[in-house]
Amino acid sequence: MDSQPPKNPFELLLDQFRVIVREEIKAATNGKRDDRLLDIDEAAKLLSVSPDYLYHNRKRLPFARKLGPKILRFSYVGMLRWIESKKLA
Repeated sequence: MDSQPPKNPFELLLDQFRVIVREEIKAATNGKRDDRLLDIDEAAKLLSVSPDYLYHNRKRLPFARKLGPKILRFSYVGMLRWIESKKLA
């Protein structure tokens, strides 16, 4: 059996820190990591707005992502969070 030397206090603290960070990330994402990028038509349908509205307001929408000169996508998870924040306001 291969025995490893005992960990020093720094390594033990680092292990505890890793566990805490993983738990916080899991809590922040509700355990989900299945974010996907929607095209303009999918996003417009989900928000019940026109594609033109999304094009004109893309800079004010925190879930909009410009991937290239003519490529605009929308974070699904970001959009859901934005919708939830608007419900509370």
